[in-house]
Amino acid sequence: MCGVNKRYFSSLLFALFFVSAAGVLQAGEGEPAAYIPVYLISEAELRSIEEYQAGSAREKQSWLLRVSELRIRAEKLEADSRLLNGQLSTVREQSLILEQSFNEYEAESLMTISMKNGEIADLRLEVADKMLEAATYRGTARSRLIIIIGLAGSWIIFIAFKICRFFRII
Repeated sequence: MCGVNKRYFSSLLFALFFVSAAGVLQAGEGEPAAYIPVYLISEAELRSIEEYQAGSAREKQSWLLRVSELRIRAEKLEADSRLLNGQLSTVREQSLILEQSFNEYEAESLMTISMKNGEIADLRLEVADKMLEAATYRGTARSRLIIIIGLAGSWIIFIAFKICRFFRII
């Protein structure tokens, strides 16, 4: 039975709290909800309000037209931007391909130049060897010539001595 009384008192307390909260809210409003104020305005004020409303509508239309123009312009600029970005990426790809091609060409020409330099160095060594060999042959030929002239001179002296002796000149 205590449980039933507890429930009864708690629901009563809840109802009192709810009623008091509703009373406070209604008291805060001050005026009844059915009261609608009625204002009187003159015809000049009404025309002024209508002119303001018409001007406001024209200005709104003007702004909407300007916004639509700017939107169209922005879409055109965006399309142009996409087109230019596409062209830029194409040019970048071509530039990359040309750079790779140039690097390959440069590597090939450096290899060719180094091979030619190697051939030139080999030819210079060969020429130096031939010049050394020619100088050696020249030196040998000069020595042989001197020896031959010396032998020929000694033979001439020997023959002259024999002739002189034969005729008893000496």
